[in-house]
Amino acid sequence: MSDVRWLVLDAMGVMYHAGDDVAELLIPYLRGNGCQLADSEIEALYLDASLGRMTSSQFWQRCGVDGSDADYITGHTLSPGLKDLLEEATARGIRVACLSNDMSEWAALQRDHFGLAEFIGSWCISGDIGVRKPDAEAFLALLGMIGAEPGKCLFVDDRQKNTDAARAVGFRTVLFEAGCFSSLNEFLSQLER
Repeated sequence: MSDVRWLVLDAMGVMYHAGDDVAELLIPYLRGNGCQLADSEIEALYLDASLGRMTSSQFWQRCGVDGSDADYITGHTLSPGLKDLLEEATARGIRVACLSNDMSEWAALQRDHFGLAEFIGSWCISGDIGVRKPDAEAFLALLGMIGAEPGKCLFVDDRQKNTDAARAVGFRTVLFEAGCFSSLNEFLSQLER
């Protein structure tokens, strides 16, 4: 465990409580603002936006609503114990990064809203890099950004397909199922590899 130099966290379902932010937060937000698109159409538009193919303004427009990025992100909440874990990792000299499938604008607003930039120095967001997990290219983009070897990185995600993909690239992984963080030592004891 002492050779872990980077803690790489997924956002939705790990840092933020909602695991399926489209179903749990986005679709209800859109419905509350009068969106008439089918859920499948919303999901397809979100997928395109999370690959950087449109801005959040274009997304709201294509959904037929006068959406507000700042208003929408207030529906997110941090997973219990996250800030304590981040403080502990920082105190132990473990650097923290985020690898997430999300829109660029929303990811930036969320990190500012919750004060996460203080602890997380590198943010690799699908909307910025044009590829989503579990594609190996997403993990390689992160490694290039942070200049790290995959075996020195502990990747935490709430989806098995993403931890499997990370492990195939050489990351050490933990499948996050608890919904809240405990101590870093307990967390590191769950290593899958």
